[in-house]
Amino acid sequence: DPDAPDIRARLAGPLRDEYSDYAGTIASAGQHLAAMLDDLSDLEVVETPGFATVRERVDLVDAAGRAAGILGVRAQNREIKLIVAGDRGAAMALAEFRRVLQILINLIGNAIAYSPAGSTVTITASAVDERRVAVSVADEGPGVTPEQAQRIFEKFERLGRDNDGGKDGGSGLGLYISHRLAAAMDGSLTVASADGGGAVFRLELPAA
Repeated sequence: DPDAPDIRARLAGPLRDEYSDYAGTIASAGQHLAAMLDDLSDLEVVETPGFATVRERVDLVDAAGRAAGILGVRAQNREIKLIVAGDRGAAMALAEFRRVLQILINLIGNAIAYSPAGSTVTITASAVDERRVAVSVADEGPGVTPEQAQRIFEKFERLGRDNDGGKDGGSGLGLYISHRLAAAMDGSLTVASADGGGAVFRLELPAA
């Protein structure tokens, strides 16, 4: 009977709020598990001997804009403004677009997680010199100590910055994987505290 599910639903009545909350928690846990499994899959890839990336022309301003667009709703939910700075075509990298996007999503996602409500995350792409281009992600969170900066790209290292005690739900693999991906593209990924507070992650890549 096609009407049976509807009848059962009406007999049972609407879900009590607490059960709706449980359903939301289960859905969230499922997404979290899927993200962690993705991280483990990527970990296996980047640690495979001979792992190599594709070489193609990548506009870092375009990649930054796409990453910011993907994370726009998450930023909005936390009342955080995302700004992408740079001119299209001014920062062309020789790298793999998919991997650059993956790194930027990770960096911007971390910045959102550790930034206070009402703050701004700024993503800036530019040429360093004739041979290198860079994209940086700057937040207005608690920043990183020199000790954290030394450990931050290690496997299973959690940021643990002050505003949430490291309870961002990450696997502790994202920055490690991003660091390995940057190196595989003959690039580098570094972090420093910004002059006015907050952290700045910087991805440098060969210029196209």
